[in-house]
Amino acid sequence: TTRAITAGSSLVSSFSLDPINDGFKEFEVNANSIQTILANTADKGTTLNEVTDALDNLNEYADKTIYNFSQMAKNIGTFTAAGVNLVDAKNSIKGIANLAAMAGSSADQASAVMYQLSQAMSAGKVSAQDWLSVNNAGIGGPLQKQLFESAKALHQLNDVPLNTTFDEWIKSGGNFKAAMEDGVFTSDVLKLALKA
Repeated sequence: TTRAITAGSSLVSSFSLDPINDGFKEFEVNANSIQTILANTADKGTTLNEVTDALDNLNEYADKTIYNFSQMAKNIGTFTAAGVNLVDAKNSIKGIANLAAMAGSSADQASAVMYQLSQAMSAGKVSAQDWLSVNNAGIGGPLQKQLFESAKALHQLNDVPLNTTFDEWIKSGGNFKAAMEDGVFTSDVLKLALKA
């Protein structure tokens, strides 16, 4: 009898209270993110409608992936707190989630990379510390090639012809780590590499 009552209570809770609680949690995350983003971007002219549109876009994206909206919402706030504009922040979050999906990384790993790359954008370039976090999350391979292509497109690798592939560059003596230490992978290069 006790087991039947417990099972019945769990069933009633899952049908009646759990969806409501989940809805309130998502609302709370959304409200906190809106406050954070507006506090960091209002001086640049960002409106409440633009912020809610960006969060709605991320929520819709999260519904189609394994990535958690609350982590995305928290991290878009981190990007804007680091001085990244709303559009670049939204695109970067989606770009990192795409890279993580290609690499088979978890939502927690993607979230750690989102935080670390927001710091890289704030600092103006990708550093060895940033890259260590990216590699630890298993995203280094695909991002490395995208950074190379973006650096070429933005003429940060002047001695590299535009039709050169990453593998050709490495075979001819190109060195990703040395390029990173030379500041080739700027925040503009990173934003272009992550653009979804």
